[in-house]
Amino acid sequence: MKKLVLAAILAVLCGGASADMLYAIDGDVLYGVDPDDGSYAALTDSWSGTYLLTSCDGRLYAIQGDMLYVADPYDGSWEGLSDTWEGSHSITASSRSIYVAQGDMVYLADPNDGSWLAIPGDYTGVQFIAWADGALMVIQDDVLYRVNPATGTFETLPSSYAGTTAVAGSDDWLYVVQGDDLYRVDPATGDYTDLGGGYGGCWLLAEADGYVYCVWEGTLWCTDPITGDYAGLGSGWGNTTAFCSLH
Repeated sequence: MKKLVLAAILAVLCGGASADMLYAIDGDVLYGVDPDDGSYAALTDSWSGTYLLTSCDGRLYAIQGDMLYVADPYDGSWEGLSDTWEGSHSITASSRSIYVAQGDMVYLADPNDGSWLAIPGDYTGVQFIAWADGALMVIQDDVLYRVNPATGTFETLPSSYAGTTAVAGSDDWLYVVQGDDLYRVDPATGDYTDLGGGYGGCWLLAEADGYVYCVWEGTLWCTDPITGDYAGLGSGWGNTTAFCSLH
């Protein structure tokens, strides 16, 4: 990472009335986090053991053990939607649907009732999924694919993604932590830009209002995806197990 002076960059990097919010499960508690300054509010507890968190259509969705839950982003109140999700390892969402990688399958889950179906295609070896640029981006056996989840048709994108530890998507970009570096990837072509190192071991990544956020070694960081400049937004996140943004 490129070292910057906090006071000089916070207003530039992450300032200015963000319309998005960040959410983190740290220990047993679900928190809402302001991406502008890292301030936070505890919402609800009983979330211990949750490792997958995403947002869809203005609500939060989490997998804890065998259950898929929906939570209100304002007060954290929740209800269970469906079970049989034990062993899921990656989650993402479009504006209308939730996608979950479980074993060698990718499932579409209805955000209203949790009902699900397997999307077409062969996903043996699937490692990560993310929604970016109107498509399901799949890293499978270290290869990046752009997938139409309705039909299963796909495009194979260039480069190897061996060593990837975290992914996040936006309307325009896919962000990938691979080894020590953070990359901005064009989801249509696979062309990428290296945004710098210092991210080794990061596995919690999200995009909000055009910036990239990660939890790394107990600190929340904000990175400018154009320049690679970054700023710390506060520590105390050492027990964070799940992280996402809500647009």
